[in-house]
Amino acid sequence: MQEQDEWKPYIRALIYPIQFEADPTQGVDRVLEHVVARGALGASPAIYLGSVRAALSSRIPLATLIPQSHSESAIRRFLAEVEQRLAAMVRETKSE
Repeated sequence: MQEQDEWKPYIRALIYPIQFEADPTQGVDRVLEHVVARGALGASPAIYLGSVRAALSSRIPLATLIPQSHSESAIRRFLAEVEQRLAAMVRETKSE
């Protein structure tokens, strides 16, 4: 289990590439490919998954983690989509 704020750098890494997207959910594939699959910040998909889950369960305003113009609900929708895809990746990895 991650400490209270340990997940923030991982969430910033996920949000940064979509900060200029009109619809952040359109950048999910790119973020998974360029951030998660490449192990940005030395993290595995499981670490990103735990971080996303911690972020979504928090009351911290996630839209303020980096300077960007998306609403809180848009960032949370994006992260919820990332969570679903990461969960599938982690399940697939465990079944191999």
